[in-house]
Amino acid sequence: MVLKGALTSISLAIAATLLPTLIHSSPVLSSREANTTSYRNNGLQDLVQWDSYSLVVNGERVFLFSGEFHYFRLPSPDLWKDVLQKFKALEFNGVSFYFNWGYHSAKKGVYDFTGVRDIQKAFAAAEEAGLHVISRAGPYINAEIDSGGFPGWLGTMYSMARKSSPENDANSREWLNEIDKYLVPNQITEGGNIILNQIDNEYATNIDPYYHEMIKTKFAEDGIVVPSIYNDPWTSGRFVSGVGSVDIYGWDSYPVLFDCSNPEIWPANASTYWRAFHESNNPTEPMALYEFQGGSYDSWGGPGYEKCRRLVNERFAKVFYKNNYAQGATIQNLYMVYGGTSWGNSAGAGTYTSYDYAGAITEAGLLTPKAYELKLQGKSYVNPHEGLECRRVPSSPPSTILVDGLASIDTHAKFYIAQHRNTPSNELDSFHITVETTDGTFVVPRSRKSKLVLNGRDAKILVADYDFESQHLVYATSEIFTHQSFESYDVLIVYAYEQEDGELALKLKNKDHHQVKVSSSAKGVSSSVKNSIVQINYKHPNGTISIYVSSSGDDGDGNTKDLLILVAGYESAATRWWAPTVKDTASDRVLIQGPYLVREASIEGSTVHFLGDIDEDTPIQVVVPDYVKAFTWNGKAIHLRKGKHAIWTGLLKFTAPKNLLLPDLRKLDWKYSPASPETHPDFDDSSWIVANHLQTNSVTVPSSWPILYADDYGFHCGNIWYRGKFNGSSAITGFNLTALSSTASGWVAWLNGEYLGGYDVGNHAFENPKGLKTEGENTLSLLLWTAGHTGDWNANDEFKIATGFTLATLLGIGNQSIWDIQWKIQGNLGGEDLADPARGPYNEGGLYGERFGWHLPGFDDRAWKVVSPQKNRTGLAWYRTSFDVHVPDGYDVPLAINIKDETNTRYRALIFINGWQFGRYVNDIGPQTQFYLPAGILNTKGTNTLAIAVVPFDKGAQLGEVTLEPVGVLQSAMPAVSLVDSPGYDARRTY
Repeated sequence: MVLKGALTSISLAIAATLLPTLIHSSPVLSSREANTTSYRNNGLQDLVQWDSYSLVVNGERVFLFSGEFHYFRLPSPDLWKDVLQKFKALEFNGVSFYFNWGYHSAKKGVYDFTGVRDIQKAFAAAEEAGLHVISRAGPYINAEIDSGGFPGWLGTMYSMARKSSPENDANSREWLNEIDKYLVPNQITEGGNIILNQIDNEYATNIDPYYHEMIKTKFAEDGIVVPSIYNDPWTSGRFVSGVGSVDIYGWDSYPVLFDCSNPEIWPANASTYWRAFHESNNPTEPMALYEFQGGSYDSWGGPGYEKCRRLVNERFAKVFYKNNYAQGATIQNLYMVYGGTSWGNSAGAGTYTSYDYAGAITEAGLLTPKAYELKLQGKSYVNPHEGLECRRVPSSPPSTILVDGLASIDTHAKFYIAQHRNTPSNELDSFHITVETTDGTFVVPRSRKSKLVLNGRDAKILVADYDFESQHLVYATSEIFTHQSFESYDVLIVYAYEQEDGELALKLKNKDHHQVKVSSSAKGVSSSVKNSIVQINYKHPNGTISIYVSSSGDDGDGNTKDLLILVAGYESAATRWWAPTVKDTASDRVLIQGPYLVREASIEGSTVHFLGDIDEDTPIQVVVPDYVKAFTWNGKAIHLRKGKHAIWTGLLKFTAPKNLLLPDLRKLDWKYSPASPETHPDFDDSSWIVANHLQTNSVTVPSSWPILYADDYGFHCGNIWYRGKFNGSSAITGFNLTALSSTASGWVAWLNGEYLGGYDVGNHAFENPKGLKTEGENTLSLLLWTAGHTGDWNANDEFKIATGFTLATLLGIGNQSIWDIQWKIQGNLGGEDLADPARGPYNEGGLYGERFGWHLPGFDDRAWKVVSPQKNRTGLAWYRTSFDVHVPDGYDVPLAINIKDETNTRYRALIFINGWQFGRYVNDIGPQTQFYLPAGILNTKGTNTLAIAVVPFDKGAQLGEVTLEPVGVLQSAMPAVSLVDSPGYDARRTY
């Protein structure tokens, strides 16, 4: 949707990039030449068209400012509304959805789109927020998710994935047939929000173009008509033409990579070659960045997401995103804006439960400084007919500063995007820019007392020769946030870092210069008039100052109009200025400064109604139409005082929730049960699967037989038990085992009930182990803690790397039979036939307590002992407790389980809340110690069941101190959150 009447930083970039070039090499084109371009489409529809400059949606130019959101990482559909409201409040106009095949299909031919998998609710939330949708259904998605989104059962397929073959094509088409039932009716052509549809994901290595073509063909057969897209992981030009080609090519970029351990290091400069590549590679399409770095993932043993936030902070956003606009990008999708949680066993190899990703919105739904920077960049969109003319714009910055000068096709507007040539520079540099305008050529700033500076790791979009509302801006050395017209005056909000100089020049439209007056109560504001140009100098304050220019504009009917200039300091005020579109209008906006979040504004009669969040007592400033006389905040009247220049001021009083009820988990009764009967020789494993396969479709070649790979027996995630029996003899001196699984996996061994040790994955030979019997039957019990499958980014079937044991042989005897050890295997109850379909294929593994429902609400634990979890106990242990929570209406209080353990004991723990696994804690590896519990999963107005399974890798382990703590406390207008369906013990399927 194109909004009129407000220009902002992203507006400038959008305008600048509809037809941009670098200042060094721009050919001169006339406006007539520049406007002869016709729109293109794919011949299947004409609602989404394009040219070399931008998308054209419903006949209007659109800069697609989009962010990634994964519904499958937030299994509480009502919270999808909350997150996407925040997208909209941060001025995104689009959202990208991956669709996770494995999340919906536990077994071949079985698909589930109900409950937390009801993706229609995701489309509805996007529509309600007014967001365009990029659909990305794979089949492969990567996303640091288990198997890259492939279902577990696909890992046993004979044929290679991501290659065209009868078997793989049939499986891929099966998935697309199911997901397309939702994609097709949600296209813009059907009244929905999907405007682009991606083919597979980052398909760049070992490619088979006919596989790509097969997916594209299947989408078309099912009725997908919106433009197809391809996200190249680098600028290679794949699938621009030929077999498998798409409508609009684009690429991905993660310029500072993912080394969160060194957050101050930016390893490379921002790209300056993309424009030339685009012009030579796909010049008839807009420049598209389908995944641009919005954060960073963290890995097992990593430094944690707080350090990742420093790596990809608001300064990263300032520099790299503005460089994208300078290069010409008009489709930019940030990966991720909200990361979420890889709950259950859904995390891919190498990553842990939290997928916060250091996004603009945290895992708990809180806003970060980067979020506010994105709001500044993303505010509003230019008129659909405003483009840029390819002509050289001279400037003379110093050698340390790179300035991309861009000029409009249809108007005289100029845009200068300034950044350090050395992108990681922390230097503060001053510089001048020569700007050519219809009012003359100026070297700015003109005042000898004023400096134009660029902080280290900063970038600026500066505007010149720009008409807005009834005013004409000659130039400004401040960045523009927004502008808006009200009845008797216009408003312009500009900003820069505190104490930076600012200079702004206006061309007076009033011929009687004596009527024009510049007034301000702020110190340091000065002005002068020469040749009908008023020059205003000021310093950016702590907070916001106002400068009022009377009779500077012309409303087009011969009437003069005043201008209110609001000058904001970046950190103290600009980040908390909001300009929400008035509900049920196309472009009318009101302005408010101060709140943590403004979700919505509406006007009824002479009253403005705001909906939003605050986190403390919040002074506010409001600028609204003249006829507005009253205000409400979250449905309650607030008293504001109208001051000078029509600025209303007041205070939003933060009231701490008086009846907030949070338990002290340390003081509760915890129930305990030992939980490793599988280690006892006489354990009844008659219902377990006999491991007797002699062949496998895994890419891992076994070193002994039978095959002991969990996926081959239908167990695809979580803990896996193996029991092997062999007859003792004096010749047998032990056994040799090699375990294989991903990073942070491990295994524990027992022989005849005796603990042998806990190990990282790899080989261990047990010579003369304790408990080995030379006569009679020996029972070897092995517990494999798995941590997710590798993806298939290289399209070489690496997601089929085995999880299990590649070697299991006896020591001391030669010429042994593959049947000398009789093996059985057990994973999650039911395997691919889920015991708990509501929670799905990733929630459970094969621990005894998981199989028998100890993690579920309603399980009868009355016979369990009341204990302290902090006591060291041998063997696996389960702890259960229940507690009440009450978060009153009108508040958002995200809660998290915290585990504090300063010991070096090697143990792992699974955290279940109301039956949902929301934490995989690894005490000796880390880094995660805080586990977010989303509302809807957590009952915030009632009773909750907490169960924790402890798996010692040392002989015994204690559970560290467990607490429930708020991540934040907000007075909030967040949408109501209903409880998700969380079946209890009585509803559990048995096998």
